[in-house]
Amino acid sequence: MTWKILILFYLALLVAVPTALYKNRRLFMTKFYRRMLDSERARKFYTQVLLIVLLLFHYVYARCNSEDFGIVFSTIVCATLYSFRRADRWLRRLHDERKTFVYAALLAVVIAAVPHLFTLGVTAGYLLLAALFYPSGRELSEWADEDTRPDCREHPESLSDIYY
Repeated sequence: MTWKILILFYLALLVAVPTALYKNRRLFMTKFYRRMLDSERARKFYTQVLLIVLLLFHYVYARCNSEDFGIVFSTIVCATLYSFRRADRWLRRLHDERKTFVYAALLAVVIAAVPHLFTLGVTAGYLLLAALFYPSGRELSEWADEDTRPDCREHPESLSDIYY
């Protein structure tokens, strides 16, 4: 029973996190935006935390549904996320291209409805969630250039407008 509650918790996170934090102007989110734009190490840590969350979900799901073989497909996706370059490219592409994001979201819902592929659908959902909070290539290139970098010292809450 506890394992099923944990699965529901993971599913609730897919709704609660973007509702509470998307385009948030609070100080802790402003610090998050700045660190994600400033540091490649922060982005690498972000992708590694995403991978750990997904692997923990796989563990919880495997404990609850031990005979489900569909978990193998989503584990393969998780294995490909181990490479930071690949994960960075995927998340940046999902953030940059709205059509790709919408198609991936529709595909995630359809895949989650297919028997034995529920974990693959949840994995795709978490990838989409991570892409929401990942900086795009345009933002990173503007931030890297000192001349075009916006000055956010006086109004740090304006960083959320730049980030999205």
